[in-house]
Amino acid sequence: MGHAPRGSPRRTPLSIPESDPRACSSGARVNALARVPFFAGLDHDALHRVDERTTMRGMDAGQAIYLAGRPADLLYVVATGGVKLTGAAPDGSEVLLDVLGPGDFLGTLPVLGGETYAEHAWALTAGCLLSFTPTNFDALLAEHPSVARQALTAVGGRLRDAQSRIERAAASNAPVRIATTLLVLAERLGVREEDRVLIDVPLAREDLASLAGCAPETVSRSLAAWTRDGIIDTGRRWVAVRDPAALAAVAGVETTLAMEGQGRG
Repeated sequence: MGHAPRGSPRRTPLSIPESDPRACSSGARVNALARVPFFAGLDHDALHRVDERTTMRGMDAGQAIYLAGRPADLLYVVATGGVKLTGAAPDGSEVLLDVLGPGDFLGTLPVLGGETYAEHAWALTAGCLLSFTPTNFDALLAEHPSVARQALTAVGGRLRDAQSRIERAAASNAPVRIATTLLVLAERLGVREEDRVLIDVPLAREDLASLAGCAPETVSRSLAAWTRDGIIDTGRRWVAVRDPAALAAVAGVETTLAMEGQGRG
């Protein structure tokens, strides 16, 4: 069940005080918008005007936000909670493309070159989304023309990254996919706790298996081995990364996850 807690009591996703995560304050919305690459350089007043053009939507864990191939009619920003993007590998298996947290965007619009959604989007946790309709986004572009160029660059980069991840996943074995999944989760939704980064969503073995595209038994074996090696800590429905460099070595990637200054907490 992982290493014994040291120092302050261990914080797990299940011990976080509950509130309604499907609603978000004006401050939370503006803070999230400020982190979106599209809106870099906009001042506080401008971000409030951007917020006025959005529609707030709550989401529940496991809910489909949109599905690949459907008409692209909304661009979203995550204000609170977590979202996963998935696609299909050549063999038909589900591939985790990305995990998104507050300040990340998803979806697209025809003005950004997307007639249909390129991936599936699912709520990992309960949370709050902000959405732009084509009409509202067109009005935003009229007010801030620089947003169009930045948005096109960001959306294009995400599509390239998604294709690259599908190709890597198709050629990867299960431990590599599991390690990659844990790193993505920790980098996007991690909270730093002393000498580790807690993945701040409840995670059963079945959840990780679904994200990594493998059997729950394979996840259990990999987590047990990495716990013995001191790479991670695990417990019932939680995982924390202690040695991101070692986990990245398993995944065969570089990581920006660090033990100092990392996380959203």
